[in-house]
Amino acid sequence: MKTLISSTQKKRYAVPYAFKTSTIFILSLLLIICSISCTKAQNYLTADDNQIQYSGRIDFSDPLQPRYSFPGVSIKAKFSGTGVKAIIEDEGTDGPSTTNYYKIFLDNEIHLAQLKIQSGQKSYLLASGLTQGEHVVEIMKITEGASGTSSFIGFEILDGNQTALPLPEKPNKKIEFIGDSWTCGYGNLSQFSTGSASMENAGYLARNEDNYYAWGPLAARAIEAEYQVTAVSGRGLYRNNWDSDNTGNATGTLPKNYDNIIQDNPNPKYRHLWHPDVVCIHLGTNDLAAEGEVGQAAALDDQAFQDTYHEFLKKILDLHPCAQIIICYGNSKSDGYPSWTKQLSRLRTIAGNLISLFPNGNVTDLELPFTAESWPAQEEDCGYGDAWHPSICSHEKMSVALVAKLNSMTIQWGNTSACKNDDSDPMGLTKSNHQTSSLHVYPNPATNKICIKLQDDFPNNINEYTIENSSKDWTGTWTIVSQMGKALMTGSHKEIDISKLSAGMYCLIVGDSSHSNSITFLKAQ
Repeated sequence: MKTLISSTQKKRYAVPYAFKTSTIFILSLLLIICSISCTKAQNYLTADDNQIQYSGRIDFSDPLQPRYSFPGVSIKAKFSGTGVKAIIEDEGTDGPSTTNYYKIFLDNEIHLAQLKIQSGQKSYLLASGLTQGEHVVEIMKITEGASGTSSFIGFEILDGNQTALPLPEKPNKKIEFIGDSWTCGYGNLSQFSTGSASMENAGYLARNEDNYYAWGPLAARAIEAEYQVTAVSGRGLYRNNWDSDNTGNATGTLPKNYDNIIQDNPNPKYRHLWHPDVVCIHLGTNDLAAEGEVGQAAALDDQAFQDTYHEFLKKILDLHPCAQIIICYGNSKSDGYPSWTKQLSRLRTIAGNLISLFPNGNVTDLELPFTAESWPAQEEDCGYGDAWHPSICSHEKMSVALVAKLNSMTIQWGNTSACKNDDSDPMGLTKSNHQTSSLHVYPNPATNKICIKLQDDFPNNINEYTIENSSKDWTGTWTIVSQMGKALMTGSHKEIDISKLSAGMYCLIVGDSSHSNSITFLKAQ
């Protein structure tokens, strides 16, 4: 039966034409905006997705566009679909020495040996036409900071449910490699039979460097360890390749880069929240370089070099008290050239002196084999990469020596996060901005929720904290940070829901960079 509407009712329900058209326009616009935003949200795994795994030094100041420059940085995700793209913004300038290259892995196998990255923000098709199902994608920066700084924006998934899936936990073994061009993998993709021939490529060519095949990463993968590389070609510990004085004022040496996330950029500071079990240092090659170029007038002050090394080792152990340090040297050095320098013997002596300064046994050394060119030449000689640097063959032989050294040591893998000394917390916050005894969380370990509580000795003059009296529970602002230094959660309430965090160790920080208090807690399964 039809319902009849009177003319009076029609007038009541009638809508002015102008209003109708504007409403339709607005609704249409909203539908378009919703369609665009929903499509983006559906197809786009943003960089802050908590299922994405990061390794290496990364600046998470902007969680939607984390930045990095050191080699070996890895970004990994699991997805369901038939293909994947990566959105990367790069600050390189597309020159021979200012272009970044990435290695692409699919389902834990090398899929693309080299992906050339262009300047600016680009979308890169990594894989397509895959069997519908679950896949793992990983991108790795294989060139050093000289090639430019990169920013990761996200993964775009092709044909699937467009959701990031959980990845297995990372290995519990952690190694940090600190060094120069030997540690970067400078020129290792080239192959020359003699050093003089290798000078065909006298300058840094980014396309010829692959940190994945450097001696450190090779050894780390051999023992199934997560690794981090802090290395810059041409740099030394006391002075750089091009420095010939002994003032100790050389800019950009590795100790001066050690607190940087981005090469040669002190802001923001690296928090050292990732704690290595072993730290391998390869420095000295560039400190000694001027002796061969300039001569005796540029002789290195060995005592000054040793003193700088000693201070650097103390700093590393202050940040990572349970770490074991291996002083590595030798692959490029001999007592024969320059003949007056006896460089290899001097490095041996300095390493021995440094070891004796750490009687607890947490500093040792490793003399890496010289494998490039024998006199007379032998069939097993590895030859050279670019500009007298080791080829992949030499890197492989050096990695074998490092693995043998690691296997000979007593290492408590995975123990460093629980280790602390009297002056630093287990997450490595610096003494200058850290108070240690007043902040508590409970329960710890926790599964779903933690609560913040302060003790009487908490500094109640900090603006970020509102404390009616020193025995009250805490109220203020906090941040939960991963061991990689990535801010995962922020808030201002004393009860924190951590149910969505993956199992593992985290750091709770209250306050700002100048006045802060922190504590670690364990999220259980």
